[in-house]
Amino acid sequence: MEYSLYVHIPFCTQKCDYCDFFSINNSKKNLAKPDSSYVDCVLNEVAFYVKKYSITAWSTIYIGGGTPSILKGELVYTLVSSLKNLFKDKKVKEITLEVNPEDVCAELLENSERAGVTRISMGIQALDDKSLTLINRKIDVKTVLHALEILKTKWKNKLSVDFIAGLPGQTYKSFGAQFDKIFEYPVDHISLYTLTVEEKTPLYKKIADGKIKWSQEKADRMWILGRNLLEKKGFYQYEVSNFAKPGFESLHNSVYWNLENYIGVGSGATGSLYFEGVRWTNTLNIKKYEDFWKNFQSNQNLDAEKKNLQEIEQKIESVRNVEKISKNDEIFEYLMMGFRMKKGVSSQKFFKRFGLNLEEKIGVENGVFFEWKERKLASVFKTEDDTFYALNKKGLMLLNRFLESIL
Repeated sequence: MEYSLYVHIPFCTQKCDYCDFFSINNSKKNLAKPDSSYVDCVLNEVAFYVKKYSITAWSTIYIGGGTPSILKGELVYTLVSSLKNLFKDKKVKEITLEVNPEDVCAELLENSERAGVTRISMGIQALDDKSLTLINRKIDVKTVLHALEILKTKWKNKLSVDFIAGLPGQTYKSFGAQFDKIFEYPVDHISLYTLTVEEKTPLYKKIADGKIKWSQEKADRMWILGRNLLEKKGFYQYEVSNFAKPGFESLHNSVYWNLENYIGVGSGATGSLYFEGVRWTNTLNIKKYEDFWKNFQSNQNLDAEKKNLQEIEQKIESVRNVEKISKNDEIFEYLMMGFRMKKGVSSQKFFKRFGLNLEEKIGVENGVFFEWKERKLASVFKTEDDTFYALNKKGLMLLNRFLESIL
């Protein structure tokens, strides 16, 4: 049985002001560090799930964070090669490693390639020093361009980069100009997000206090500008925030959008197994996480009988939270994620999975979808044996409004 795997590396040298993902500043005292001890614990956790679910191969692997590249070259090699060596079949369709520009060097790339990484995903966010400073991002444009030059000469596999539209300090001119620069490099996939100002982040407080000026409307217009520029350069929008050259779409992220099963390991990681109706999120206490999985290695025998595996799983509940996914929740998530994609939702797959008529659920004949199609915000695509219902370019801009209407 093949599964996709997400590995969370929750360490950063400095947390950006807009970020609400789980990560810690590893430079602080008395905190866990991004070292071999953490990697060993991750591998122990993976070994448990491999045994429990009789996993025989990885379909895709995504190493995210935080900042996975903070592990440096040798540890990246150890982590990735160890994950592959769990099985006789070491082929993985896609292995993605997130990196920050300041970590990019020949040693990191050589070890990544040697281990089997097929896709580097680098967070740029902006080629604008003013904006980078205002969001408390450690890097500057010079560092980003240096990283891109190294990637251009040393990395031969897939390369994805991230940008954010509507960052403080950005102008339409500076925002558009950065894409002219990025097209000089062998980038084949670009994630373009609109800035979301999350509560409890430092950026939210600065905006609320009037220290930084920011406009959601301006951010949305910038995103449209970015989308148009990307499409002119041959990057097609295959998901709300993701653009790729044909054949370079993210296989791992498609697992999430298609609501497929995946294992999540590492402190703060989430995994979802829809066939069991469960989702878990690991503890955010890295020390607690490490203490458990370190002891697991020394005290437990992975070749134990199924009864022992069940006993181990009961103990695991001390370092993760588990929630049940009801059928209604699964249907909601399936539609929510499916309509994010340009291809939309398959009528045949929806019926096969839920035993329900998609057309009735979304109101194709006289309901919500019908109205959106009449307003030229949605489209229907037919193949030989299936029908897909999707939002078009304009409709995707109003995705949340559409989902609220049908759900």
